[in-house]
Amino acid sequence: MHVRSFVAFLSLLPACGGDPADTGLTVGMSASGATSASTSTSTGDGTTAGDETDGPTTASDPTTGDTTAVAPTTTEATSTSTGPGPSDMCGNGIVEGEEECDLGAANADDAACTAGCELAACGDGLVRDDVEQCDDGNLAPGDGCDPECQFESQGEDTEVVLEGLALMIPSDLYDGSQASMVCVDLAIAKVGVVHDVRMKIGADHPHVGDLVFKLWSPKGTVLTLLSLPGGAEAADDGMSDSTENSDIDPVWPVAFRDDGTDAELMGHTIGIDQAVCRDDGVCEYAPSPGAGPGEDFGDFVGEPSEGTWRFCAGDSAFADKGTLESVTLTVVVG
Repeated sequence: MHVRSFVAFLSLLPACGGDPADTGLTVGMSASGATSASTSTSTGDGTTAGDETDGPTTASDPTTGDTTAVAPTTTEATSTSTGPGPSDMCGNGIVEGEEECDLGAANADDAACTAGCELAACGDGLVRDDVEQCDDGNLAPGDGCDPECQFESQGEDTEVVLEGLALMIPSDLYDGSQASMVCVDLAIAKVGVVHDVRMKIGADHPHVGDLVFKLWSPKGTVLTLLSLPGGAEAADDGMSDSTENSDIDPVWPVAFRDDGTDAELMGHTIGIDQAVCRDDGVCEYAPSPGAGPGEDFGDFVGEPSEGTWRFCAGDSAFADKGTLESVTLTVVVG
């Protein structure tokens, strides 16, 4: 750098101990090491208006009195937005993008933060455990679930009975899917919310340990009522066996309710050619999902009652064949 230019450059700097803000001139270094200058003017309202220097500036040499032009420099800043967009990381425990919450492994549709990383709220159609008794997807009163997501009444029984079905249960075809089972539809017309559910099944089969029973609600919630009793299946795929060889007799239908005997024990006190309920007197069982989905009839509580429910029966072993003869669905509607 020439001495004259260097001196001119120094004349732009504030005096020692001075405040750069007092001069109205801001001097900074660009990323490339060049200087840039801007002037600022106070508007009196707390804001500052700045003008970028767009022409040459001049500096006077205090020794010689000569004036030297200082070429302006231009710096261009480029920025890349790295802010979060809609999150695809729901479940990692970090609230990101459009998530309202994220509790990681604690996210669940019956928890404070749903599986979709949204804050649970009355009217979202999801029943929050230990907080809501029901959630029918709205805040309207008079439909069995009040605007606080509590039951409005004790409910009344609505029953659908199908008899004389004589439907073959596909032998040795059960693989965990609905398509591998024989199914019947049960229409509930009463509008309201579910308080409780009960079932009664009449079937004819010589080996109850082969059977799987499942119930679907209109909303799509599935509960496994019975899953190869007496067996310890590793997965809900029909690949496991049970040694339970007692019969199930359609004349002695088996009831399912939450306060019954564990369905895993069905037939365990009787032997071959003896029938459940008929020969052991145990006719009411609580759901035992095994490796299948669901827990108990409480899975349906708070859901809308009206619509088509579906019951299906499957058979996971060869040789023994059976039929589905009758199905009774009782929904307690509030």
